[in-house]
This record gives sequence, structure tokens and C-alpha cells, in this order.
Amino acid sequence: MNELSQELSPELREELSLHERQSVIPPGTRLIRQGIVLEELIVIQRGAVEISVPVGERSMFLTKAGAGKVLALRPVLVGTVPEIDATTIEECTVTHIPRQRFLEVLQAHPEMYFAISKVLSADLHTAERLFREIPRTAGRKRNRVLTV
Repeated sequence: MNELSQELSPELREELSLHERQSVIPPGTRLIRQGIVLEELIVIQRGAVEISVPVGERSMFLTKAGAGKVLALRPVLVGTVPEIDATTIEECTVTHIPRQRFLEVLQAHPEMYFAISKVLSADLHTAERLFREIPRTAGRKRNRVLTV
């Protein structure tokens, strides 16, 4: 179960599952590219991805995300481009939900907004914590894992 679905009713989980597609993604694959429009919500089922932000010509590592993490919720929800890159660091099983189908289910079930707000709030809290740590962790290894 992922961080969004754990907040949804069994009926809503079932309805969303009708639109899901799973795939196995090899290591080193960029799932999300900053500035590129996404047409699907991505959920990590197994494996881990590195979350980073482009800074000039380089990329700044933020954290790792593992099983249960929903990626690109805000960009999919509001139709913006993502500010992050997400790259698989090992073989991952991911679930894809087409943006249009996700939005149709959301429109039919506005109670989903409560679950979405919890996920987005947790993401904001995590981002705030990570950015506070940047000066202190500039030289440390990449060993943080984003938990759900």
C-alpha cells in the first residue's frame, strides 16, 4: 500500500486500480525530469529512486524514496512541471496512473482531497527538513531514505 492509497477507502482504491499499469524499470532510468510535463502519477512499489534538483549544470541530491512513495502528485494534480528529477538507483517496480484518469476519479470523489493534502503536507515537511540539513550534510554520503 502506498502513502496515498492508505488514506483512501477500499472502494476508491479499487476504482483507482482499474487505471493502473505496472512496469519494471531498470537502474539508472530517469522517471521524472525537472521541467518536463508528466502525464501520469508514479508510485514506487519496490526498489528505490534518487530525488535530486538541478542546480546550474549539476544536480543536488536531496533524498532517496522507496516503496510506497507517490511521485509527482502536485504536478499531476495542478498541471505544472516537476521541480525535481527522480532516477532509479536499483530495479524498481512502479505503478503508473494516467493523469486524466486520476483527475476524473478525483472529480467524482472529492473526498480524495483529504488524502492528497496529507501526502502534500508530508512532502512539504520533508522538503523543509532536507533544506535545513543541506549546510550540515554537504559532505556526507547519500544515505537518507524518504519514508512513508
